[in-house]
Amino acid sequence: MAELLVLVGYSAAGLTFPSGLMRERVLMLRQVFQQAGIDVVLRIDLSPTSRQELLRLLRRFRNSYDIVSVKCVNQGVATVACRDRRVDVVFFDPHNHRVRFNRPLANILRGALELNLVAALLKEQNSEVFARIAREAWIAGDHKVKVVLSSGSVSPSMVRAPSQIVALACAMGLPRDQALSGVSDTPSSIIVRNSQRRSQEFIEEGVRVVLPKAR
Repeated sequence: MAELLVLVGYSAAGLTFPSGLMRERVLMLRQVFQQAGIDVVLRIDLSPTSRQELLRLLRRFRNSYDIVSVKCVNQGVATVACRDRRVDVVFFDPHNHRVRFNRPLANILRGALELNLVAALLKEQNSEVFARIAREAWIAGDHKVKVVLSSGSVSPSMVRAPSQIVALACAMGLPRDQALSGVSDTPSSIIVRNSQRRSQEFIEEGVRVVLPKAR
């Protein structure tokens, strides 16, 4: 998969690891991708069932991963995840009828909405699922929210080139400029921001310590 990512034009990949995976195993897998020429971004996908659980997981894992994603399983989790600055990406399962990405959530979203296009379109033959993804894309475009486009690949056969993912997003109704940003600028900005957040100079959003220059 690492070699294929290079072949189709990627320079970095977000890898999702189980929270309990041993550090040595993570380092070994990261090295495999780096040797192929792919920078590795460590990501965790949280699936809390309540507001309290989400806040507890954010306190525990926020500083351990480059990207924190939250799967919104109900309205309470979705509202908190969209408002909390510690959440980089929110994701809505198109099969979950209890909650969906809507205009009120778009208005409060601080992070980015993730659309797992390839995984959904390859596995599904359900027009209702397609319609829900298309509606999310339309709301995202209408409210100009940040969007992260991902394949959700779990095997080399699911890897698609950035241009193919952009084309899929446009076909689902996302404006082309947002689709292009979804595979380039938006993910990159999340990584840079979180790298700055972990630096010694960072105090809080918009506040940093200015160290004196050496003479």
